Amino acid sequence: MSAMEIDWWESVNPLLKLGRLQWIGSAIFLWGWIHQRRCHEILGSLRPHAKQVDDYVIPTGDWLEIVSSPHYLAEIVIYVGFVVASGGADLTVWLLFLFVVANLGFAAAETHKWYLGKFENYPRNRFAIIPLIF
Repeated sequence: MSAMEIDWWESVNPLLKLGRLQWIGSAIFLWGWIHQRRCHEILGSLRPHAKQVDDYVIPTGDWLEIVSSPHYLAEIVIYVGFVVASGGADLTVWLLFLFVVANLGFAAAETHKWYLGKFENYPRNRFAIIPLIF
């Protein structure tokens, strides 16, 4: 077999051996990743010119309609995918997940507080990071 030749069956075969939880975890991961990318696109488009340093606007779109830090929520969803894919039996994955939730929860609380203080018309129905909870 030459260096450029690829045995597709050898590449795909391990995927066929994945269990139900790994596929569900992968789908959850992908869902979180897609939303995180969308939220970063929205946040990145708020200031198209670098000279607009002091111009702030209330971000809208996607999960920004329900939480102040949707990119953090999406990151948590990504880690939920890891927990599910691991079968929930790996202590290290759980500790990593708890650290991510705590770390992003604190950051989201501060961001939410900043938005509420910066904008008088900031939507009061938005949560900091987890809809209907926090």
